[in-house]
Amino acid sequence: MAAILNFLNVDAQIPLTEGGEVDHTKSEGFKKAKATLSPAFSSAVTEYVVDVPAGTTHVNVMATSFSGASVKIADVPGNMCCVDIRGGVSAVPITLELNGAVAATYVLRPNVTADTAADARVVMHEKPPVAPEDAPAHVHMHGGVPCTADHGEDGEHGHDHSHKHGHSHDGGKTECHEDHGHGHGHGEKKEEHGHGHGH
Repeated sequence: MAAILNFLNVDAQIPLTEGGEVDHTKSEGFKKAKATLSPAFSSAVTEYVVDVPAGTTHVNVMATSFSGASVKIADVPGNMCCVDIRGGVSAVPITLELNGAVAATYVLRPNVTADTAADARVVMHEKPPVAPEDAPAHVHMHGGVPCTADHGEDGEHGHDHSHKHGHSHDGGKTECHEDHGHGHGHGEKKEEHGHGHGH
């Protein structure tokens, strides 16, 4: 099967302030606007003019091929690439490669129009994940609720009744701290503790 593009979409990216930058490493974001392909996308059409609104500095290109070919956008491997079109970039190539050889090439020709981006919306970058050293120590869940108890490594949380002569009088919900001794049930102190567990 010949290598073809099955999906192509282009968005315009505009700095929040005129003369600013679309910086994907910072959190202030940018404005995203519609870009128009001419003619409309078809797998059989390999060259397009891409009309973008005034102020556009980057185009975000998404391209997918179901023919088993690998995709490169502006020589960058992958199905998505943000391309800086400032400085008079006349063409953004999309190449499809099979077995290491170029099997097909599509070309996008950016055209910055005088029209303003009436449909532009602000896209805010997500905050980066919390670094491990900044994360709360040993946060875990019990029944979907965060637990802040320090269980430690000595088994002292909720397990004492299994190590201290079975000292729980309500099915293990709470621990009894009374000193009943450890001789009951062994004959010599049976009388002393015959009533020890009645309280």
